Amino acid sequence: MLLHAQFSLEKSIGFRLETWGILNSKVNLAKNVFWQYGLQVLKYVFPFILVPYLTRVLGTGGYAVYAYVLSFMGIVQTFADFGFMLSGTKRVIDLRDEKKELCRLLGSITMARIALALILCVGVFCASQFIPLMRNNMFYVLVAFLATVTRALLPDFIFQGFEDMGPLTTRFFVSKIVSVGLTLILVRAPQDLVLVALADFMGGLVALVWSFATARNRYGVQIARTGIGEVLSELKSSAVYCISNIGTTLVSGFTTFVVGVVLTNPTDVAYWSLALTTVSAVQALYTPISNSLYPYVMSHQDLGLAKKLGLLAAPALIIGTIAYCLLSPQIFLLLGGEEYVKGSWVMVALAAVLPLSFYSILIGWPVLGAMGRVKELTASTLVSGLVNAALLFGISMLGQASLLSICVVRCVAEGVLLASRALALAKCRSRG
Repeated sequence: MLLHAQFSLEKSIGFRLETWGILNSKVNLAKNVFWQYGLQVLKYVFPFILVPYLTRVLGTGGYAVYAYVLSFMGIVQTFADFGFMLSGTKRVIDLRDEKKELCRLLGSITMARIALALILCVGVFCASQFIPLMRNNMFYVLVAFLATVTRALLPDFIFQGFEDMGPLTTRFFVSKIVSVGLTLILVRAPQDLVLVALADFMGGLVALVWSFATARNRYGVQIARTGIGEVLSELKSSAVYCISNIGTTLVSGFTTFVVGVVLTNPTDVAYWSLALTTVSAVQALYTPISNSLYPYVMSHQDLGLAKKLGLLAAPALIIGTIAYCLLSPQIFLLLGGEEYVKGSWVMVALAAVLPLSFYSILIGWPVLGAMGRVKELTASTLVSGLVNAALLFGISMLGQASLLSICVVRCVAEGVLLASRALALAKCRSRG
């Protein structure tokens, strides 16, 4: 009887501890989502100040160069990161209690990123020779590249692995105060375009120093010396994550390339860039969920939460997409001024991307990636990228490339991405 009572007590205590652990992890998830949404609010506030200022000070021609190079550097940053944000997060989750190994991991990934940045510098210079907007503004492109490298070196995977997103929000606020403040002070005319990139670079340096100092003080993690073998090992293990990210980048990257080559009218490029900025602003609302859910699901294998989020989000996505279309003229007026209002139809043409991308992101790394189905995830992104490239190449060869046709291709590519990932998830679940 006594043994039975002791067993029941131990079982009860174990159940309570397990329940407390689950509740604590969900509270931590909620805190991370809160911090990430705080980060996204800041990402809206600063462009809300900066974009209207730049569109007016730089004019349509200068803003077209700024926006196009910004999109191009987003692609470069994907290559520079090489999937380390995802593979590094997974490694940090596995090595949380091994500080020496974490230091070596940070050293290996940082060295790998520096090596990739040197290679990409040559690639950016060569690619710029084929894109008139970049070839004619080469010095600006090189300074913008340096700013991109500072962002690519940020050790954010350390914070994600520890499921601690608060420092990322604080860092972003401080670094943007620096970059946006310098831009507003220094940039007064179209010929000051290079100073925009220089201000961004200075903000990036602040973020870089802040991040490494916080990782050292908060977790005792700092860069440790590593050999070339460890660097190559990290590159090899991260390659599959990189391929998946590159597949996603092809959807926007090749589109950006075609826009720069085919659309010779700077006004069309400005319309496209501003509309794409609004799409990115909406998609940024999805990032806190994805960034917080990925390490959570990987640590706790709780797929039910992702399913609930998908169902709860549907009404908001429908209402939000309708509002996005109806308010497009006002948004273009606010961001660009009266001369941009005629191009607000581009927002409507791209509206389908908003709900499609939410579910493709949700099914992506937070579900398939956390389940260890990286190959299936990679295959889905590659299929989407290839469809996007094939359609763009086709309309270009047929002489049908226009702002509208490019928008349609962008929507189709996002639909293919979602369908591929949904099919991969269905197959995984059927196999158990």
